[in-house]
Amino acid sequence: MKIFFGDINLASGVEYGETPIDFKVFGQRAIQMLSTIRGDEAKAVDRGNLTTRLEFRVRKKHDTTEAAQDYTIRHASELRDLQTDLTIVGEPSNTTYYLKNAVVSSVESMGNGNVSEHFYKIIGGAVTLAEE
Repeated sequence: MKIFFGDINLASGVEYGETPIDFKVFGQRAIQMLSTIRGDEAKAVDRGNLTTRLEFRVRKKHDTTEAAQDYTIRHASELRDLQTDLTIVGEPSNTTYYLKNAVVSSVESMGNGNVSEHFYKIIGGAVTLAEE
């Protein structure tokens, strides 16, 4: 699986040994609870909005330990203030999905030798399948 956040490559896929680990998708509907004074029970109303949260880890191998350290230190700053489409490309099918107007709510980065590891939490609306 390849994952792109706008022009930023978060996971390069199988060929580069960068496949997402612990990939999770959470969907949450916007539900409003209505209650009345002296009513017997509350009523749930679906507002029709869906929030999707993706969580995954990616390990990236760098040419040098210094390159891994540099990437680990600066990567979160690169993602700050961005709101763009997240593109997910399945492998080997090349099925493409979009999470429109997504934001990275958090990223944890760590380095070990010439490898950096990043844990992403990304939030957006509904995941859609790309038109053929």
